Amino acid sequence: MSNDFDTSGAFEVPRGKHPVVTGIEDVITFKLHTLEAIGGRSASGWSEELFQVSLTAWRVLAVVKSHQPVRAGDVADILLMDKSQLSRVIKQLTAKFLVVDTTDPHDGRAVALKLTSTGLALYDRVMAHVLDRNEKVLEPLSLAEVESFDMMLDKLIAHSRSMLASRS
Repeated sequence: MSNDFDTSGAFEVPRGKHPVVTGIEDVITFKLHTLEAIGGRSASGWSEELFQVSLTAWRVLAVVKSHQPVRAGDVADILLMDKSQLSRVIKQLTAKFLVVDTTDPHDGRAVALKLTSTGLALYDRVMAHVLDRNEKVLEPLSLAEVESFDMMLDKLIAHSRSMLASRS
């Protein structure tokens, strides 16, 4: 059976700022997804094995640490996470005495999350491991390239969050 579709050169002309695309693997957002998927697959193994916490739970713990005291809804927004999934993760973290509910200092009627001393100790151990792994990922880049890449990612994330918010 012959292939009746000629797909050669379908998008070989640059489109705006995007480099030439000959297939999905050339699309920048696909490349970012691939990098994240590789990191996620790797991390899901070590996070459970070394620290007895899922990758999702680690990310929630880390966001709580960075923004504490923080409302669950804000954590969901930062992680772009479904609130019902986040609720299950918070219950797991609370059951392990890693996170505790507190009164929101800005609204006494609301609940905010904070790390316990056990949660902070786990955060410190996991973050040290995360930074070591990130050094390995960044190994092929120069310091200037890493700084530039970090700045570009910040710009793209801010712009993409803005685009997502304007959809609502």
